[in-house]
Amino acid sequence: MRPVAFRISAKEAARYPGLRARLKTGPSPKKPAKVRSKANSSAATYVEWDAAREIGAARHWVLDLPDTELLNANDRPHWTKRRQLTADIRGAAAVLARQQRVPRLTRARVIYVVKPKMRTRVFDPSNWALSAKAAVDGLQDAGVFEDDNAAVVTGVDPRAGERQNGANIRMSLVIIDQGEENAGA
Repeated sequence: MRPVAFRISAKEAARYPGLRARLKTGPSPKKPAKVRSKANSSAATYVEWDAAREIGAARHWVLDLPDTELLNANDRPHWTKRRQLTADIRGAAAVLARQQRVPRLTRARVIYVVKPKMRTRVFDPSNWALSAKAAVDGLQDAGVFEDDNAAVVTGVDPRAGERQNGANIRMSLVIIDQGEENAGA
């Protein structure tokens, strides 16, 4: 293998002292990659949501959205794709609410459970808040809420669900009735 000859001007040589010597010797040897310890890995601290403990005996409905692409706050899709994904999620949530006959609620809390793929990376369920917003709008379209303002929907909270196999990350909505009759429960 022949060494590659580089030519640099006198101006470049003055600006970057030692450049000619480095070009003649070739690239510097690579440093070994750092190995992350599994004991300090944040993937080991993954905690799934305990639905029974948080919901208790309150009246609730679980809507499992179909296996579709979700909106992630870290992604920057083209506006037409984002609009189509929003419409798909909104429509799916409305159809599921009608199928399960979720009644009109005067006050409710919505928990969206994000079920990630099997992987070892860190996982932040709040990144899918855009998908949850579209789904809550779909619940309003289905007549579950008169309006999705803060007086009616007391919170749209993220939770990490169980890891699953599949092409896409999945999402479930848990609608918890907090109406006047369930205020003591």
